[in-house]
Amino acid sequence: MTVGETFYHEKSALEIGQVERYIITYGLNRRGSSTLSSLALAESMNQSIWLRVKNVSKSTYKASYIMGPFDLYCDVRPDDYEDAQKVVVSAEAPQYKSNLMPQTHFDVQLPLHRVRDQYVWIVDVVSGMIFSTNNHTSYELIVGSTKDSLRSKLDVVDNARFGIQKLTTSDIWKIPMQVQESTKPKHLVVLSHGMHSNVPADMMYLMEQLRKQQKAYSQSYLVVCGLEDNVCLTERGVKFLGLRLAKYILDSQYNDSVTEISFIGHSLGGVVQMFAIAYIAVQHPQFFQKVRPVNFISLASPLLGIAAHNPKYIKYSLSHGVMGETGKDLGLHRGKRYGKKPLLYLLSGEPFQSVLKCFENRTVYANCENDGIVPLYTSGLLYLEYTPILSKLQDMKQKKKEIKKVPKPSIIGSVNSVMTQPKPSKEFIADPTTGDATILHDKVYTAEHCAKLREEYGDTILKPYLKHKVEGEDKSYQQLIADRLHDGVSWRKVVVALPPDAHNNIIVRRRFTNAYGWPVVKHLVSQHFGGDDTPNVTIPQQTFTPLQRLPADQDNEDPYAWLTMPDEQAASSGLLSSTSSMIDRKWHRR
Repeated sequence: MTVGETFYHEKSALEIGQVERYIITYGLNRRGSSTLSSLALAESMNQSIWLRVKNVSKSTYKASYIMGPFDLYCDVRPDDYEDAQKVVVSAEAPQYKSNLMPQTHFDVQLPLHRVRDQYVWIVDVVSGMIFSTNNHTSYELIVGSTKDSLRSKLDVVDNARFGIQKLTTSDIWKIPMQVQESTKPKHLVVLSHGMHSNVPADMMYLMEQLRKQQKAYSQSYLVVCGLEDNVCLTERGVKFLGLRLAKYILDSQYNDSVTEISFIGHSLGGVVQMFAIAYIAVQHPQFFQKVRPVNFISLASPLLGIAAHNPKYIKYSLSHGVMGETGKDLGLHRGKRYGKKPLLYLLSGEPFQSVLKCFENRTVYANCENDGIVPLYTSGLLYLEYTPILSKLQDMKQKKKEIKKVPKPSIIGSVNSVMTQPKPSKEFIADPTTGDATILHDKVYTAEHCAKLREEYGDTILKPYLKHKVEGEDKSYQQLIADRLHDGVSWRKVVVALPPDAHNNIIVRRRFTNAYGWPVVKHLVSQHFGGDDTPNVTIPQQTFTPLQRLPADQDNEDPYAWLTMPDEQAASSGLLSSTSSMIDRKWHRR
C-alpha cells in the first residue's frame, strides 16, 4: 500500500496573542495548464488531500497552565464559507479543535469532490496562551496526499497542483496600503480586550467582520485597530491601562485624515476605554472637535463594577489586591488613591460625561445568564425592563417554573466554562438558524424611563444593588454611577441569551468554539456600521465643547488629578500575575 506524498511540512511557534493563517490551494490542473482535462477530473473524484496540525510542545507542559497554557486552537474551512450560511454538503463543513494540547494532533481530510479548477481552504492556528509573554507553543503543520503521509517522516515533494501561503498576526491585522495612502476620510474603530485577554487573537473575528463592512462605505474607510501592548498587564489598574490606550490612539493611530472614531470594548476593555476617552478630553481638548465620536459600544463590561452580589470572600479578595489594582477598581475600593472615592464613580462624571453626550450611538450588550464574570446588572447599567426579559428567557427555556429572578452569576461555573470550553453542536455550525433566539431585548432607555424602572423594581430585583448606601447619600455607589451615566443621554441596551461560555461567546473569542456569539457580532456590525447612511438610534447628538479646566480647590489640588497625575501604584499586579511571573523567571533560569 502506498504511503503517499508530503507536499508541505512547516515548523513554527506562537506566543501569546499570535495567530498564523495558511491559505491552501489545490488545482486539478497542473500549474501552467488552463483547461481541466477529463483525466484530471476523473482522478479527482473520490480523492482528497490531508492536513495535520500537531502541538509538539513537551507533554509535561500540559500541567503548566499558569505559565501558558500551552494549547492551540485550530480551524479549517473552505475559503467561500460564510458563518451565517447553511452547509448543504457535509464534506464542506468547517472543522476545528478547541484545545490542541501538547503532543496531540488534529487531522483533517480536505475532499476534492466538486468540479472546479481550484480548491481553497483557510487554516487558522491560534495561541491559547494567557499568562506569559516569555513562552511559546511549538507546532507542526503537514499537508500530504494521504493520511499515512502525515505520520511518515517523508521528504517534501513538489506538487504542481499544490500551493500554500502563510500569513502572520501582523499580516492579518495590517491596514491595507491603499487605505493608509488614501486621502479619503477615515473612521477609526478602536477595539479593547478584557481581563487576561488580548486583541490580536481574541478580537480577530470581530475585526474581520467589521472590515467586511467596508463595502457599505463609499465615502470613507473603516480603520479597525486595537492596542496589543496591554497583554498580561490587565491587573495593573484601569488608569494604567487607560493611559496606555489613550497614548496609543493619539501617537500611533491619529492623523489628519481621521474624522470619526468608534470604541468597542469587551469586558474590562469597556471601562478602560472610558478612562482613555476622559484622559483625551482633558489633555487634548481639541481631539473630539476634530474627530466626531460615533459609537461607544461595550460588550459584557462591568461599567458599575462588580462589588454587588458577590460572596464576601470575593469582595475581600478584590479590595485586598488579589486581582491587583484592577480588582480594587472593579470592586469599587475607596482608598486614598482617588480621594476616598471609587475610580468608576469618578469616571462616570466629568469629563467623560461631556464626551458621552456627543456619541451618535451608545450601546451596551449584556449577558442575562451564563456569565459568571460580569453580571447583568453591571453590564446592562442597572435599569432594565426585567419582567419582559425574564418572560422571554422563560419561554426560550420552556421551563414550567416561572423565572422571577435574574440568574445569578457563578465564578466557579464561569472558570469551568473557560477551562473546558463547551462546544457548539455540529448541527448549529452547519445551520446557525437551528439555535435558540439570541437577542432577548433591544431597546433605547432614557433617564426618565430609568427613574420609572427604579420605582418599579426598587424593592424586588434591584434591591441588592440599591441597599448599601454611600455615607451622606441616599444611594449606593452602583446607583450613583448608573444615574450619572444616564444623565442627559439615552442608551441602547441589548440583552442576549447565550450558552456557556457566554462571556467569551459574546465577542466570538474563537471562530467556532464561541460560535453561539455569531448573532451578537452580526447585530453589532449591521446596526452600527451599516454604511454611510447608518441611522443613529440614541441621538440627539451634541457637538463637543472643550472643557473649561475647573479651578483647584482650597488645597490647591487639580480636580482632575486622579486622571492626569502619574500613577505611582500602577506597578502592583495581582496574585495570579505575580505567581505566573515568579514561576516564569525560575523556568527560564533553569
